[in-house]
Amino acid sequence: MTHTDHAHIGLEKKDAESIVAILHKYLASEIVLNLKIRNYHWNIEGIVFNDLHAFFEKLYISGSEYVDEVAERIRMLWFHTHASMKKYLELTIIEEEEKISKAAHSMVETLLKDNETIIRGLRKDITEIEEYGDQGTADFLTALIQKHEKDAWMIRSLAREKK
Repeated sequence: MTHTDHAHIGLEKKDAESIVAILHKYLASEIVLNLKIRNYHWNIEGIVFNDLHAFFEKLYISGSEYVDEVAERIRMLWFHTHASMKKYLELTIIEEEEKISKAAHSMVETLLKDNETIIRGLRKDITEIEEYGDQGTADFLTALIQKHEKDAWMIRSLAREKK
């Protein structure tokens, strides 16, 4: 078996490079989001500690799976992933959390905003990926939207107060 510089799966190399650039944006965003959730998990305080500590743990565990899935999708297209926080911070579409501690409601609002930002970005980028004829990555990102929609729904439900 000979080693090639790209996968021969019906995508032009230049198109695959463009697709992988989009995937790197989401790899970076998933990593930044996951670190943010871990920060909240470690630093939550107050009367809601038990509930949110457990909730954030579930989110970062599933978020770790999202990270791995995006990285593996990049590798399926025969490219290497970035592995630098500096690069992730350049590529992410969400903001890094710089505060170690903040109010629980602010943590929840931030996570909702971040998930919704990722969902909107994915919707836009799926259209571009479909133009390259990459149904596999389009389907993969559609499934990622569904995961973030579920996370956003759970976060939104948690944040909603009955009036």
